[in-house]
Amino acid sequence: MRYSKEIEKFLYSQYFFGGLRAAIGVSLPAVLCLVVFHKADLGFTIATGALGACVVDMPGPLKYKHNEMLICSVLGFLSALATGLATVNIFALWATIVSLTFALSLTVVYGNRWPQISFATLFMMVMTLEEHFTPLQALVNAGWILLGGLWYTYWATLISQWQAHRIEKQALAENVFACADYLLARADFYDVDANLDACYDKLVEKQTSAVEMQDAARAIVLRNLPKLRRGKLDPRRVTLFNLFINTVDLHELFVGAHTDYPLLRSTFGNADVMLFFRDLIRKAASDLEEIGLAVLQNRRPDSRINVKAEIRAIEYEIELMRKQGLPERNPEAYAAASASFRRIWSAVRLIDKMKKSVGSDTTSVQTEVRIDHTLMRFLSGRRVPLPQIFSNLTMASPSFRHALRVTIAVALGFWLGRLLPLTNAYWIVMTTLIIMKPGYSLTKQRNTQRIVGTAIGCAASLALIWFVKAPPVLLVFMFASMVMSYSLLLFNYAASVVFTSSYVLLLFHLLAPGNMRIIGERAIDTLVGCALAIAASRLFPYWEYRLMGKLVTEMLAATRQYLESAWWWGNAPRAGSSAATARTGTAIGTDAPGADERDLRYRLARKNVHIAFANLAQAFRRMMLEPKAHQRFVPELNDLLVQSHVLAAHITAAAPLLRGMAEREPDGSQALQRALSTVRENLTRAQTGEAPPVDQAETTKQLTRELDAMVVDIERAGTQPAEFIGEIKLLALQCKQMLAASFLIRKDAGVIRLPAEA
Repeated sequence: MRYSKEIEKFLYSQYFFGGLRAAIGVSLPAVLCLVVFHKADLGFTIATGALGACVVDMPGPLKYKHNEMLICSVLGFLSALATGLATVNIFALWATIVSLTFALSLTVVYGNRWPQISFATLFMMVMTLEEHFTPLQALVNAGWILLGGLWYTYWATLISQWQAHRIEKQALAENVFACADYLLARADFYDVDANLDACYDKLVEKQTSAVEMQDAARAIVLRNLPKLRRGKLDPRRVTLFNLFINTVDLHELFVGAHTDYPLLRSTFGNADVMLFFRDLIRKAASDLEEIGLAVLQNRRPDSRINVKAEIRAIEYEIELMRKQGLPERNPEAYAAASASFRRIWSAVRLIDKMKKSVGSDTTSVQTEVRIDHTLMRFLSGRRVPLPQIFSNLTMASPSFRHALRVTIAVALGFWLGRLLPLTNAYWIVMTTLIIMKPGYSLTKQRNTQRIVGTAIGCAASLALIWFVKAPPVLLVFMFASMVMSYSLLLFNYAASVVFTSSYVLLLFHLLAPGNMRIIGERAIDTLVGCALAIAASRLFPYWEYRLMGKLVTEMLAATRQYLESAWWWGNAPRAGSSAATARTGTAIGTDAPGADERDLRYRLARKNVHIAFANLAQAFRRMMLEPKAHQRFVPELNDLLVQSHVLAAHITAAAPLLRGMAEREPDGSQALQRALSTVRENLTRAQTGEAPPVDQAETTKQLTRELDAMVVDIERAGTQPAEFIGEIKLLALQCKQMLAASFLIRKDAGVIRLPAEA
């Protein structure tokens, strides 16, 4: 790993930019109040509201971020006001905390940013616990918190509007980097020394990450489509739009490059062709990473990476295979190698096209796909059905159980904070709220990270305070820690905790110099809060396996729909140009022809199958962090994930071949139709948990013989060119692999018995 490049990516990323924006937005009111008005307490109160809104300031469309931060500020004001009014009586305060914690924790049922809104509003509530207010003081305090929330909301909104183009570029660059990581995971399959199961595990992880980044970039790009200016599209926006479309297509090309790796390994072993494949993909990933950096740094991509040697070497090796008679001796191995090369070569050409587009001085006004209202079908809705919270007031709801756990932990934490010496109730409660998540696995993971991060942060702060006596220097370290804390929060929580602990303890030291006791108290409070969180996470558990039955069904349904869309796309060819034909800005408007329904349906199905796969993979990883007694069907679910990815990859590879078949053989092939029907039937039966028939092996052999006969018949007819014959052979191979994968999926699904509804 080149650490210098990783640091460079981080410093130009949306994470560091967001961390800097958050640190300035939170600290600026406090600094102004302290320096100008000499009112540290007022600055701290305003900063509390700003910090609450800051929690919701996460990457995403600006319109939704603004509304969510506004909602958070208002709810934070109400919760702080209610808590402030209740401070007159300890029993009233305890009852208020319990009721607010339950109500606000239950809002996670709405999904999207509501878990962050829930935590932020509870944070504003917690920061009022140790005060004693009259009703008027409570209103004033809550008003200052509201002012802080509104300040940060419009600070972040204005900065984001000012830097909207850069934020979009950062989201696209993250998408490009995730695609590059996926390519590197794919390259490991050609390393014979690499364990195949470990390669699949890593591939599933990188596929999940790539889908997440792709979805995040889609949300921003499609909500900020290029618009007409003086009759033409905005060239800068067109470049970014095309980059996103090309990255999605590139991901599809490499997904479709999946092949029978055990066959390649057993056939070629450590032969040069395997090394050339591996090095070619790794170079392509480096090239792609360079494009992402160029987008972030607003420069041309570096052209030092050259893949010509690997391409020519693979061409030579494949030609040598042909001369040595491999197509006759082992046609499937030859077809797998040549098909992989064709897909990877196409991907390399697409990467080269992306480099030229990003580095071109002449901006284009042509888009890769037509821009019209149909693109909005790729976006997920963000509406909040308010009555939904009432339907979750039952123990059958995971959100209801989560709200109960959090409420019990907070109530106990507040009681212990008031009972035990050397502890602060608000810090214990805050630690508990930070750690506790809807799932046991995430809570356990956060708990470990919190303890380790706090220990390191306290040790670093002690060393810094011991050796550095100048307050201005400590202030600089504190601000740098704030920036790093917010920057690392989304992708490295443990490191974020280290910097959070450091800047909070440095703040306390600057406010009360020489009082080292505070650091020890915070460490004790953190340990108490962690213990409460992990103990409460065992109450009313709703283990991950109970949620996975629905996710399995959704993934199988999405895969079946993806197969149908590719099949329909292939059997309903359209005249004229391809789906990726570029459109100019003049095509926008009511008079423009409608988007091609086949291409649109195929792309939608492709998006949906990737998202469904990512959802199941994430749930499976969370389940593996839970106690073994609550892990269900681990081998079957793991194999189901692998085979589902394999099947989706073969569908992706077969889609253009099906279209070519339909264009040249309009009547189609009965063997092909039967094979695809069997794949669809297997997926349909798998959804209901029906095991494969006892004559599965015989059915597979029969369909395989029919596909081979189809190829022979078309070849003997002599009416098609050699290139088309090669495509038919490849299509037959893809169908065979789809059959094998679908039967394995049905076999796994027939064993898995999970609750169908969450």
